Amino acid sequence: MKRHSAGHWLQIVGVGHGAIGAVIYRDVFADMVRGNLLNSVPDRGDRAAAFWFMAAAPALWMGGRLLRSAEEHKDIPAQRTAGVVLTAVGVTGTAAMPKSGFPTLVGIGGLLLRRSLRG
Repeated sequence: MKRHSAGHWLQIVGVGHGAIGAVIYRDVFADMVRGNLLNSVPDRGDRAAAFWFMAAAPALWMGGRLLRSAEEHKDIPAQRTAGVVLTAVGVTGTAAMPKSGFPTLVGIGGLLLRRSLRG
């Protein structure tokens, strides 16, 4: 059985993040689309939360794609760095928001660290 790469799992997280955000914030996005989209996101509030939640989705997906490339090219320092960053963000995010997806980043980061320290 072929194991999936950490980059693959991070891309899945990115897609899932976008799908969850589209459902959770559907009313906010519908309101934004009905109005003038230009300059429609303030610094705080529901629209800001929805915007930044969704902005993370493509960034996570892209990070996963770049990580897959690092894995394919056996770039161990890049994988180790990604593991440290994902673990740190995951631990910090989990402490701040225990009922969130941040523990997933801890798992992916830990997987990367374990594999990169063996590699």
